[in-house]
Amino acid sequence: MLNETAKLQNRIIAAAVALFRKLGYEKTTVNDICREADIARSTFYLNFAGKKEIIGKILSDVRLDREDFFDDFISAANDFERMWILCNRFLTVAIEFGPELTGALFRLELLQELDILDATHKVDEWMIQLTANCQRSEVILSSEPAETIAPIGVDIAYYTTYEWCKKSGAFPLRRVVRRRAEAVYNVAPEYRMSDKELDRL
Repeated sequence: MLNETAKLQNRIIAAAVALFRKLGYEKTTVNDICREADIARSTFYLNFAGKKEIIGKILSDVRLDREDFFDDFISAANDFERMWILCNRFLTVAIEFGPELTGALFRLELLQELDILDATHKVDEWMIQLTANCQRSEVILSSEPAETIAPIGVDIAYYTTYEWCKKSGAFPLRRVVRRRAEAVYNVAPEYRMSDKELDRL
């Protein structure tokens, strides 16, 4: 059960994200967020140092210690699906933010004010082990070393998300990332998603 501070922070975050989507990240001010969340400016600063810290909190909340993550992770059909679950946590944030706000995050990263790519590569060790497991069980048919191809999967998701932002969300992000990952890893045909399954992503 959330304590009062966590509830208040969630309210501030929800207000901020709604405004970021409506006005854009750059045009949204702390005063706007305070009005939307119905809080005093001092209350905002007791919880967050500024807008960037709100984004940082959202990104840090794509945690791997949450109960819902473990339920999905443990019950996955194979280790490639576990790799997909890791990737999908970051794609979900991008989709919930939308291409405009996600694009603003990429701009902040270029200014070295965020470290999204570093955050996504925090799962590299897991991805390497899962890739090696998939190669042993012939789910992944690529013979390249796991240490070489595993981080490429993370990069595919990152670049495809960038492309999705640049094209204003003109294609289904999850579907394209999944299809590209299956191709790069050379996933055995029986473990690839069908077009029908991809359409549901």
